Amino acid sequence: MRTRYGVSYWLDRYPKARQPAYPRHRGDVDVQVAILGGGLTGCSAAYVFAASGVRVALIESNRIGQGGSASCPGLLRLEPAVPFLELKHAYGLRAARHLWQSFRRAGLDLAATIRRLRIRCELVPDAALRAGLGEGDGARLRRELAAMRGAGLEGGWLTPARLRQETGLSGEGAIRSAGDAFIDPYRATLGLAAEAAKRRALVFERTTVTRVRAGRKGVEVATDGGIVRAAAIIVASNGPAAPFKPLRRHFSPMHAFCVLTPPAPSFVRREFGRSRAVVIDQDDPPHVLRRTSDERVLFVGADQPALPARTLEKALVRRAGQLMYELSRLYPAIAGTQPEYAWTVPVWKSADGFPCAGPHRHYPRHLFALGAGHNGVASALLAARVLLRRYAGAPDKGDELFGFTRLLG
Repeated sequence: MRTRYGVSYWLDRYPKARQPAYPRHRGDVDVQVAILGGGLTGCSAAYVFAASGVRVALIESNRIGQGGSASCPGLLRLEPAVPFLELKHAYGLRAARHLWQSFRRAGLDLAATIRRLRIRCELVPDAALRAGLGEGDGARLRRELAAMRGAGLEGGWLTPARLRQETGLSGEGAIRSAGDAFIDPYRATLGLAAEAAKRRALVFERTTVTRVRAGRKGVEVATDGGIVRAAAIIVASNGPAAPFKPLRRHFSPMHAFCVLTPPAPSFVRREFGRSRAVVIDQDDPPHVLRRTSDERVLFVGADQPALPARTLEKALVRRAGQLMYELSRLYPAIAGTQPEYAWTVPVWKSADGFPCAGPHRHYPRHLFALGAGHNGVASALLAARVLLRRYAGAPDKGDELFGFTRLLG
């Protein structure tokens, strides 16, 4: 079997004949909110705003959902990627607890929204395990769990014996969070875009934004097909685009890498343990392992600073080989297996690893949702809810913690 390099599994398996086609923008359009970015975050914002009765235009330069959203691992975590102790040390107990609880609510909200709207994106609920597989990891995780419980946050402990029983892995224990899940992120993005369109949101793809100009009464977005006028604009993307280059100092562009194996034969599956929980190790950067419903293994990691396109292809081949070697050390029976798919995941991380959602003082009438990092798909709906409250002028207590003021100190 030949590895398909640079091809996202989620996008490749979706029938091209069924991919929805949205029009290019043409002419002049007046709306209340213009959203730049047709990934999971942008489509979540389009749905949330349209469902609240706000007239929305969503503008995507490529095809809806076919950028970073189609390449992400699809983890619906109820915990952020940043350990609670790190948040507590940086912002204090009260702020850390608010950030943590907000993330959990967003994850539960997204799962409930997918079920309520009947979006077919293979939502599979299961636990997530932050596993201590290296020496000293167990003590660090126990301190983390003690801090979480002291703050009234949920989390259970798996002993080394239970960890091996559940996952087939040898380690010093794990923190278990219940209620996590994984989804097909491409199908979820398409589903939310369709639900926004049902609520009269205008969705444009293959439309290039050439200029954004804010005035006293609103924002004018010039595209290659016309003008979109709005009272406010939302920039929902992985990282700041060219018109917002000064904001890049708050974020670090990275590339993570994914490998996906063919369906595992029975003698390999016997090593996996009885659970399908997502496993996150304590390496820096961490690896993420999950099993799919058709018995494949998805393994994510090997983060490095973002590479130029001319060197990315060679780096992908090297990193895919590295990941398969590391996976074979966890499960020796998988040694010698070649991945069926290997692709890159563009990641923009904020200075503290937590998503950023809110206004910026240098960009009037703008709201931003940037830097999701490795925080999973729940950060998309979290950002959308925060921005809707900001737009309505009724932010919740603590919403400022998600904005740029947090990064500026």
